[in-house]
Amino acid sequence: MSKTTEADPQTRILDAAENAIADFGFAGASLRHIATEARVNLATVYYYFRSKRGLMEAVLKRRLDPLRQEHLSLLREFETAAKGRPLPVEKLLEVMLLPPLRLAAQAPAKHQAITRLIGRIVTEPNPETQEMLRRQRAEIRTACLKALQRSLPGLSHPTLLWRFEFLWGALAFTLCNPRKIEVETHGACNPADTEKVLAEMMQFFSAGFRARPQPQRKR
Repeated sequence: MSKTTEADPQTRILDAAENAIADFGFAGASLRHIATEARVNLATVYYYFRSKRGLMEAVLKRRLDPLRQEHLSLLREFETAAKGRPLPVEKLLEVMLLPPLRLAAQAPAKHQAITRLIGRIVTEPNPETQEMLRRQRAEIRTACLKALQRSLPGLSHPTLLWRFEFLWGALAFTLCNPRKIEVETHGACNPADTEKVLAEMMQFFSAGFRARPQPQRKR
């Protein structure tokens, strides 16, 4: 008997919803399809989660809460070691990049849906999805931006925000469609090699964050 068969109805619904949202996005994921995949009726879905939005929030909480805790644990560890000094940019990049990349590397078959889900929701244009995601990410986003501002006091807040969003965008692309990277590079780049991905992203974005902003041209 498979683990899915042994799982309780609530877990089966969450698993089915995770796959559906990863495949079709929040708007395209059908509650009826999710119920069918979970081998429950619609009434059971509503009993546990009340609405499609409630189900989506539960899916995000289940997967993003452990990542959030890992991000914050790494940040606390590095800040304790720094004894009040600003953290090097490389340490902050490790805080932001390592937990999701490590998740993607663990048992790839098992976590494929999880990493596809993270990539999908980060890039999902649906306003409702983005609002839920913002709430889930608020704590780590605020903490990392505050630490980056201490480490890079010469950057204006808008410039820091631009670079911060570029970083999350590159990470989302890597998580969402690793096969595309492998195909486009004819196998030269392997997104499954977590250490290499982390090293390349850290080298690229540490230079990017430290780059001196160009003065705006007068129009």
